[in-house]
Amino acid sequence: MHFEGLKQGKGKFTWPDGSVYEGNFENNLMEGFGKIVWTDGKEYEGHWKDNKMHGKGIFKWPDGRVYEGDYVMDKK
Repeated sequence: MHFEGLKQGKGKFTWPDGSVYEGNFENNLMEGFGKIVWTDGKEYEGHWKDNKMHGKGIFKWPDGRVYEGDYVMDKK
C-alpha cells in the first residue's frame, strides 16, 4: 500500500477520531472506489477523485436517509 512514503493502491486508513476509509489510493489521495464511515454514523460508498466524492455513490445518514446518485467534487 505504500510507495515511496505515499499511500498507493488498495488499503485502509483510520483517522485519530476513529473514522475509517477502505478503498483505493493514488499519490496519497482517495481515488477510485472506496467507502468511508465517519464516527457520527454517516457513510459514503462510491467513487472518489482527489479526496472528494466524485462520480456514482451512495451516502447514508444515521437517521436512515439515503442519497444515491452522482457527485461532482463533493457536491450532489
